[in-house]
Amino acid sequence: MVAINLLVVPLLTSMILGFNVASDPGCSLLEVNSGTCVTANVTTDTVDLTGTSTDPGAGPTTTGPRTPPPPVSTCNDPASTTCYRPLPATVTAPVTVADIASFRPSPPTDRMEPDGWTVAGLATNFYATGAQHVVDGELLGAAAQVRFTPVYWSWSYGDGSSAGHPFSGGTWAAQGVREFDPTGTSHVYAQRGTYYVDLDVEYAAEYRYGSGEWVGVVGTLVLPANRLVITAGGAKTVLVERECTRNPAGPGC
Repeated sequence: MVAINLLVVPLLTSMILGFNVASDPGCSLLEVNSGTCVTANVTTDTVDLTGTSTDPGAGPTTTGPRTPPPPVSTCNDPASTTCYRPLPATVTAPVTVADIASFRPSPPTDRMEPDGWTVAGLATNFYATGAQHVVDGELLGAAAQVRFTPVYWSWSYGDGSSAGHPFSGGTWAAQGVREFDPTGTSHVYAQRGTYYVDLDVEYAAEYRYGSGEWVGVVGTLVLPANRLVITAGGAKTVLVERECTRNPAGPGC
């Protein structure tokens, strides 16, 4: 009976020791049985632990490269191409001619035929030069373009009469008519004398940012042209005082 007990004790000890050896050599039997053993893969350079951790104070994470915010505008020169000028927020209110006051269109030019003189009782041809054009500048804090289009021409002839037209007229030659023939913008002076002729040109305007669509500006802009001073004389003294062979540059030659 005593011999049997001696055989059982070594066997139990061997079984216990065998279980312990089969477990991780870095853990005790108590840690293995209680499930508190933490394993690690150890090399000469690194230690890799398995498991997860959560930082309750960490904020949300993002993936991908971050784009830095644009620099703050410090542009003082509207013509600069190196500094950053942001586009304004979406324009909700209409842009008016008051908003584009810093944009100045090229002034029109008033012309006439004959140049500087005319014959009382005959048609004097008036016409203007100046076409649609674009002006660069700054509108509502950002670089913009404004396009000006002449739409109406108003002449004051200096003899108490005036006329307005939706066209600028042209030379006799361009219209295919003879000298002193009436045109759409001509005027006849009834009396001899000196006259001061004024012209006002009305412009419609549009604006855009970058290469965007043109947007109409509320209102129109009126610019004066140069003043003309002309002398109206009689046909005898103006046209036949000298023969054209003696004065080729004279009136009617």
